[in-house]
Amino acid sequence: MSKRIKGIAMAAILILLSQGTFAQDLGFSASAGMASPSMDDLKYLQESILSSYPVEGKITSSFPPFTNVSINLVKEWYEHIHIGAGYSFSTTGGKSSYSDYTGSISTEISATSHRVGAILSYTLMGGKRLNLALNGRIDANFSTVGIESLINILGRTNNIINQYRSISPSLTAGLEFMYKFSGFSLGLDAGYLVDLPGELKNTGSDNYLSDPNDGNKTLTSDWTGWHAGFKTLIWLNN
Repeated sequence: MSKRIKGIAMAAILILLSQGTFAQDLGFSASAGMASPSMDDLKYLQESILSSYPVEGKITSSFPPFTNVSINLVKEWYEHIHIGAGYSFSTTGGKSSYSDYTGSISTEISATSHRVGAILSYTLMGGKRLNLALNGRIDANFSTVGIESLINILGRTNNIINQYRSISPSLTAGLEFMYKFSGFSLGLDAGYLVDLPGELKNTGSDNYLSDPNDGNKTLTSDWTGWHAGFKTLIWLNN
């Protein structure tokens, strides 16, 4: 699987370097907004950890929609087709806690996604000012998950931190609606990402993150979900 994912990243670079019948327009796009990841395994883990507390705690945050950022290089292939390569970043997390006069217990799970891949865009409706396009991309998804547990009892503190990583391929399809100015465009984009869940491996050992209730099952990261945000596109050679 790792060779296949490395191939995705290489393909993204080669797309921008290829010539032949390609047009000369080269642009830079950036978008920022929110993403809503699935994270079913990590939500399950959060509930399992909470149930192991010796007291009744509560979940204060469980992987809500959070930051999604993307930057891309885009090249015009034909009049209605753009190709390119880009980088995307997403983050989310969850927190559980309990506290009283004797002390406190808290668990924080943080998750980040770094995605590198290739982009294909097809203009569905184009005009002098407005443009509606269908976008697709394939990425290599590099995820990091941190689990931190903090116990404070009568002034004595015990802090445990574990870091995990996973690599997985992901596919995204969506729409963008842009308003054209002279040399650049502004608008909105939205889409749905399908992530093939990646098994989480401890960064400090060869151990995987196992299901607390089933040692034979490995837990995964899963960024599948919707995203939406504001987008800008600047043509560099205009």
